[in-house]
Amino acid sequence: MKILVVSQYYWPEVFRITDICAGLIERGYEVDVLTSLPNVPQGRFYEGYDWFHRGDKEHDGVRIDRVGVFERTKSNKVMWALNCASFAINSLFHLPKYRGKHYDAVFVFNNSPVTVILPAMVISALKKIPNLIYILDIWPESLYSLLGISHINKSSLFYKFSSAFCKWLYRSGDTLLISSKGFEEKLKKEMGLSARITYFPNYAENIDIDKDFHISRCELGYTDDDFIIGFAGGMGPAQGIDLAIDAIERIPDNKNIKLLLMGDGTELNKLRDRVKVNGLTDRVTFLGWVPLNRLPEYMGICDVMMMCLKDNEVLNITVPAKLQTYMSCSKPVLAFMNGAGAEVVEEAKCGVAVPAENVEALSDAYVYLSSLSREELQLLGNNGKTFCGTTFEREHVLDILDKEIHLVTGK
Repeated sequence: MKILVVSQYYWPEVFRITDICAGLIERGYEVDVLTSLPNVPQGRFYEGYDWFHRGDKEHDGVRIDRVGVFERTKSNKVMWALNCASFAINSLFHLPKYRGKHYDAVFVFNNSPVTVILPAMVISALKKIPNLIYILDIWPESLYSLLGISHINKSSLFYKFSSAFCKWLYRSGDTLLISSKGFEEKLKKEMGLSARITYFPNYAENIDIDKDFHISRCELGYTDDDFIIGFAGGMGPAQGIDLAIDAIERIPDNKNIKLLLMGDGTELNKLRDRVKVNGLTDRVTFLGWVPLNRLPEYMGICDVMMMCLKDNEVLNITVPAKLQTYMSCSKPVLAFMNGAGAEVVEEAKCGVAVPAENVEALSDAYVYLSSLSREELQLLGNNGKTFCGTTFEREHVLDILDKEIHLVTGK
């Protein structure tokens, strides 16, 4: 069976869709990917890529067609919007090259933006083949969060247009695969979608660890007495890393509790400035973007890994993909968020959940976790790994996708 995958992000960018495609290849599928020039998270094109140099045409058996886009850049919402729009629009100019190609289905990897669905919708309609949409973020609510809009006027023209546009795109899906069970009610009851909806959670990837790379605590300026709380991932407005920094500021210096922040994003420079101004450079360390194959080494020196999301209707029904990575590496988890992600941590008994945006409670959680023995921390980590192995195991999750493709294509 032959699948066309539409995703704005793909290798060498670090997104799960690359491994999903690899999983489909392993199961005997032919896979083509329509994607953009890689520029996330740095906000600039990767070395060797630009509008005139599109990079390799194939990766691990997957054929790649790259679309020219505007660079996302950092902390620039206008360029972010142009980046999203340019992929959706420029993809349409690539459609003639697919005229003579046969596909059994289109599969959309839809985190953000929702506009990635547009070319898939057109291809699906022209070729009369089913369209499967994997939804990791629900729009337009995620859009409002990205724009920093906490309350939207539902009678405004902007709300009416954005809501109608998103519903129109979602309705093109024959099957909607959701990364969080909480999405179903939103899609069915509030948006009125009638497509088949199936729970397709993120899974723990098999990370190809860099065997030649080793890092120790002392190389980063830490001692054995330091209690290190790590974070890995995007640093945007939705994460609320600023509140995590506020929480560490409340703790006396003699507690030796440190934050190790790994990742990139639109808020990174602001966060660095905040730490410097508040005199916290000895307690908060920024590593910037860390390659996936080196992430386990950095996580290995952390005592606990944290995931953060602000209090928001859609964010509260989202389970961040990083959770499975933390759990699979046997790391205790501190969930600074409400809703679905926190519920998984509590169900798995793999850490502590703290209400979103409650800085005092987060500060208390830092101190509580630092008071646990190594044996108690190890138990939490083991609980997470066990839960991950039974609920978020890669082959089990890919079985769901395989089944849905066969079901929607009738093959």
